[in-house]
Amino acid sequence: MDLEEQAPVTAPPPVSGRTMDRPTVFAAALLVAVGGIVYELILGTAASYLVGDSVVAFSVATGVTLFGMGLGSLLAPHLPGPSGIAFVRNELVLGLVGGASVLVLFWAYGSTSLYWPVFVLLALAIGTGIGVEIPLLVALLKEHGRDASVGLLSKVLALDYLGALLASLLFPFVLLPTLGLVRTALAVAILNVSVALFMLARMGHHPRWTWSTSSALALLVAVFAVSSGVEAVLSTRLYEDPVVAATTSRYQKLVVTDYQGDVRLYLDDQLQFSSADEARYHETLAHATLTSVAAPASVAILGGGDGLLAREVLRYPSVREVVVVDLDPAVTDLARDNRLVRDLNEGSLDDPRVTVVNADAFGWMRGTDATFDAVLVDLVDPSNERVAKLYSVEFYAAVAAHLRPGGVLATQATSTFFTPHAFWQVVATLEAGAPGRTVVPLSVNVPSFGEWGFALSLPGDGSALLTRTPLPDGLRFHDATSLGATTRLPGDLPPADAEPSTLLSPRIHTTYQGDMRHWRY
Repeated sequence: MDLEEQAPVTAPPPVSGRTMDRPTVFAAALLVAVGGIVYELILGTAASYLVGDSVVAFSVATGVTLFGMGLGSLLAPHLPGPSGIAFVRNELVLGLVGGASVLVLFWAYGSTSLYWPVFVLLALAIGTGIGVEIPLLVALLKEHGRDASVGLLSKVLALDYLGALLASLLFPFVLLPTLGLVRTALAVAILNVSVALFMLARMGHHPRWTWSTSSALALLVAVFAVSSGVEAVLSTRLYEDPVVAATTSRYQKLVVTDYQGDVRLYLDDQLQFSSADEARYHETLAHATLTSVAAPASVAILGGGDGLLAREVLRYPSVREVVVVDLDPAVTDLARDNRLVRDLNEGSLDDPRVTVVNADAFGWMRGTDATFDAVLVDLVDPSNERVAKLYSVEFYAAVAAHLRPGGVLATQATSTFFTPHAFWQVVATLEAGAPGRTVVPLSVNVPSFGEWGFALSLPGDGSALLTRTPLPDGLRFHDATSLGATTRLPGDLPPADAEPSTLLSPRIHTTYQGDMRHWRY
């Protein structure tokens, strides 16, 4: 006889006047599974925003949460009281802790140096609460005289895994872009408490717990209603300057600050530019490249969704076409719609010569038939494995294949001072990706970032460097002399041998992290 068809010899009496049916437990299992996985994703995403390393953030979040789930599974049989009430208590605590988790983590980061212990404790507490849920639901069925067979448990677990799938799709595509981290955490907390209230209604009359659960639900809804203002206050604490714009896309968090005309853009809390000195960076990358091309007409910019590099490219009268390929439409929308950023980029993304493509740069390069006189790679640093592929031999080879005769490929190459080993690895990787060409390293001081490096891949012997097209008018920082000086590297940056970074061996990521471990920020 199938285990699921066997009737228990004795059935414990129900704990209330109502019995608990399987559809109720199945629905609860599905809903709490969605909430549990979303909590785990929230913690990993929040930590990656703060520390900038998604591998570490998600590894710690996943490992500690799973460990907590194991503890919760062991703890469940020892919780006092009937299983139904224990489940309600657990959902109340989990909802309150999970709903406050992002606010607490951001407060800890902005106000103390203990954000990692706080993160671990939150992940452990939330994981424990998640681990308690399924054992209590199965025990609840048993208390109400329902069969607690292996077949039933497998169905509950199957629904739990289905909920995990739904959560993993909802979080990046719906919840995070629509609600942001703080309100997503509160929305899941509201779900937890609503499930508890639903279970109370199914179990029967429990006035004290019904009142407590309803009060917690009202509190969470109220906090959700004002959470945008709370999030703005916490975000402001993370930045030295007033926050004038903040949004979260499916890829990252975007923040714009402004203090007495110094406009700054942060992606995942990492500074991207300061209007006080961004010209030093963008003029070096753009003009070292385009002065090395005879009458450049077609230019591709990979990254650079803020429009600042496009602004410099458009200064050349010969330029007829600029394609800006940036993964995140939220960045290019910000560059077009935010007055402060648009004033900085001089409306470059709305210039009729500019085409904006929101796509992965690697995939777009592999799929296009277009060729260019110059390709400028203006991407974030290779601080995580997701970006490392854009600093690989395969990527540079794909880009070089789209250069016209005499074309130039240039990339930002991280700091020559703070990450010198990563800098030389970018140079070595560019050489390996486009053999038969000459790679010229450059360096310029950008006060917001320190000494910054670039690498140019030039045709032949590199004699085209800075000699093919004169500098245009309107530059803030460079003239011919200062641009030529960027080829003289700092004296404390001796040449270094480095292994190229590839898709299968993304050395640039570990090299960059190794360099950064020498610094306190």
